[in-house]
Amino acid sequence: MDFAVCLAQANVWVHWVWPIALFLLGLCVVVFVHELGHFLLAKLVGIKVERFAIGFGPRLFGVRWGETDYCVCAIFLGGYVKMLGQEDFKPLSDDDKPDPRSYNAKSVGARFLVIAAGVYMNVLLAAGLFVAVGLAGKDFVAPVVGGVSADMPAAAAKITWQHGVASQPASAPASRPATAPASRPSTAPAFETPDTLQPGDRIVSIRGDSVILWAISDRIGNFTDLAMTAALADPEDKFLFTVSRRVGDRTLVGTARIGVKESGEGLYAFGVRRPDSTVVAPLEDLISDTPFQAGDRIVAIDGEPVSFAWDIDALLKKLDGSPVRVSVDRGGDEITVTLQPELVGPRDLYWLDDGTQLRGSVVGGDAEARTLQIRLSDGQVRTVPSDQLQSDILSVLGMVPRQRVAGVISGSPADKAGVQPGDILLAYGDQDTPTIQQVLEINKQVQGQETRIVVERDGKEVAMKVVPTSREGQALIGIQQWPDRQNAVVAHVRAGSPAAAGIPRGAVLRKVNGQVVESWSDVCRELSRLRGKKVAIEYTAAGQDETAEIPQLARADYDASEYSYQLLPAGTAFEPLTERVVQPGVWASLKWGSRETFKLVLSSYASLRSLIRGQASTKTISGPVGIGGAAVGFARRSFIDFVWFMGFLSAALAVFNFLPLPVVDGGHAVFLLIEKIRGRPLPVRLQNIIQGVGMALLLLVLVAVTWQDIAKMVSKLW
Repeated sequence: MDFAVCLAQANVWVHWVWPIALFLLGLCVVVFVHELGHFLLAKLVGIKVERFAIGFGPRLFGVRWGETDYCVCAIFLGGYVKMLGQEDFKPLSDDDKPDPRSYNAKSVGARFLVIAAGVYMNVLLAAGLFVAVGLAGKDFVAPVVGGVSADMPAAAAKITWQHGVASQPASAPASRPATAPASRPSTAPAFETPDTLQPGDRIVSIRGDSVILWAISDRIGNFTDLAMTAALADPEDKFLFTVSRRVGDRTLVGTARIGVKESGEGLYAFGVRRPDSTVVAPLEDLISDTPFQAGDRIVAIDGEPVSFAWDIDALLKKLDGSPVRVSVDRGGDEITVTLQPELVGPRDLYWLDDGTQLRGSVVGGDAEARTLQIRLSDGQVRTVPSDQLQSDILSVLGMVPRQRVAGVISGSPADKAGVQPGDILLAYGDQDTPTIQQVLEINKQVQGQETRIVVERDGKEVAMKVVPTSREGQALIGIQQWPDRQNAVVAHVRAGSPAAAGIPRGAVLRKVNGQVVESWSDVCRELSRLRGKKVAIEYTAAGQDETAEIPQLARADYDASEYSYQLLPAGTAFEPLTERVVQPGVWASLKWGSRETFKLVLSSYASLRSLIRGQASTKTISGPVGIGGAAVGFARRSFIDFVWFMGFLSAALAVFNFLPLPVVDGGHAVFLLIEKIRGRPLPVRLQNIIQGVGMALLLLVLVAVTWQDIAKMVSKLW
């Protein structure tokens, strides 16, 4: 057996066999503990237990010990305890003289304790698992601002600093996240710092009228607490943030009032982006020519140390297009990678098909109506058809560069056709030098059909056949596009732009006012010197040398200050910034574990409330398949991460089982409360009808969420 085969088998074991086996074992433990609660309380109050089962349906194997059958059943999605006189899956019958050891012969209080015992045990299991996690330690995403999203509440928030700090509207980011708030207001002379949230700011606490905040005592221990608080808020809620910021050797503290807004994913959010480290994340299934590897840690750029992703963002402002040396820690060895910065245009410019220019940001849309909403720079919101709105990573005088393949998704139609990273798109379908929008439009038009695609590779034309395929509801071929900045070739010219009067599609730019240009950076460099002057652009098209002139280059035509450079290759992403949370002892871990359990139980109920109110999308619900997939993902990270997830699952199952729904424990509890109030149980016939309807609805929901889980998985396949 060769090394490659051994490696493949090891990969299957690590990524699939072991995680799935771990999940099945964990699920058995969660179900066993739940049913053990029913079993122990039933025995305690003198009820005869006929069966203790893991799973539902036909009995597979087991052992009879005493009066109880302990067994495993075929449908491995739960379990049950069968008590004498208590039926979940068969119609009840009238019995004037129940057996003294039957479930129905016991008092309402005793039966309620038996029914609730499973939920109690799930909560205790969750707490126990969280206590173990607290003692062992687990990495959580730090409650630090990675950035703010435009047009979200966090972007507009103003910080009121404590004494000794003056606010200014500057936007220089903090270089380090603060680790703790100052113990008291500063009495030092005032100095200036931005009054808006900056990357690196730490969210210390959030105060407001929220059940989640009540559970976590206003303290924000990790970024999930922050996201959860927003997701489960009401639309009119306002929260008082306490923020700490490290400036030099001082820690500043301030407060800001921030509301929530729908994020476009069916959940409310503050608009605070996740903080990222400088550790390169895996590309997953993206094939790219990036020089970085998963796990690389960027430590310096042109000799300037960087510790966080926002440190890199701050250094981008200093780039002038010259090659940049990037120092990388790879497994303890420092290597140097030289990168060529890539020019990018204004990020807030959009165009309609007729050439109308819009400046603003997309703030919403309607998928069914195929419209987008843009908040313009003057504050007005305009609705436009999504297929008429265009934006490009780079556009100069209305000229759009050709598209280069920055990455290819493994197993995608493009990968199967032979498209490679670095290829330059020359033609797709019947469109020469297509833009990003044109590629997407052609995908929709020819979905499922074999379509010709032509690329330039190593100076030669290569023709292939590709079949656009639907993935996650969108027709795609599986490529990541990026402008071909190294060659000043025009792929598209915008209607109404300065270039539209004289430069055709496919033109190769040669000179700007007599200066030779080869790349788009060269073109922009020359244009930046010519504001207010006449511009002559020499180009070659269809084998002919031509010249196009712009009488006077206005700032509206080209503003060099709006162009910047992107350093890292397309598709580069970083791992989140994490902090290891370890409790100092058993008592501290008990308190932390109890708090985590309480928080997750309350958040589960709050999530249900949001679903009922229509504030959260049903697409966020996961069934057995989705839960299994999540468990496998946590198991792949680490055993501690998996233990934490099983604690979360145990708490969530406790909540689900105690919902007032027929068949589950909560439904039985409702019957008992009604019996206590009435002085007698509901008629058996009525109970049977309710149980039957409840079982049908439960199975319907189970099928629906399972179908949704499978549909999500299938939609990601090629």
